[in-house]
Amino acid sequence: MVGQPTLFLTVGLPCTGKTTAARHIEIEQDALRLTKDEWVKALYGHENPPSAGDVIEGRLLQI
Repeated sequence: MVGQPTLFLTVGLPCTGKTTAARHIEIEQDALRLTKDEWVKALYGHENPPSAGDVIEGRLLQI
């Protein structure tokens, strides 16, 4: 029997350990970790156009 899916959200100020906590959850819970900042960096590199965050957030919401 498959259990109910669980959504883990991390919210907080910059540099407070959200990514570190998310990486631990990813491993411990065998979870899929979706991180906007990592996607922006992978897709746009050092160029970070103003619309990049909105584009990535829209895609993550679709997932």
